[in-house]
Amino acid sequence: CSMTIFNLTSRQDLQHAFDLISQMISPPTDGRQNNVKPCILRGAMKNRNDLGLSVALIKGDDSIAKCFCVTLIKNPASPFDTSQPIPATADNIIQSTAATAGGMMQPPKDGGSGSLKSSPAYTSG
Repeated sequence: CSMTIFNLTSRQDLQHAFDLISQMISPPTDGRQNNVKPCILRGAMKNRNDLGLSVALIKGDDSIAKCFCVTLIKNPASPFDTSQPIPATADNIIQSTAATAGGMMQPPKDGGSGSLKSSPAYTSG
């Protein structure tokens, strides 16, 4: 199972996402550089309607698209909000998850702040 930007985008934003990302990767029609702003999309994460995605196109020195930079963000309060997106932090995610679980989440036993562990829970290879 592979994940794409579109798997992580809410159903209501899919057409908008297709249109904006197609516009990002299309060459400019007038020969000038096409500086497209990142697109902001609502996320489709299970039980997390407060998170979305900011998708930006990374271009090389030759102005050819190299890859996408996808950032997990807090959804704007309004679809008409034009302010800068706010990146989601691990603390936002953990606090919101604890609130969503109705306080059922236990604090870490090591006395830490609940941030990500330094070693993975499992390894493969």
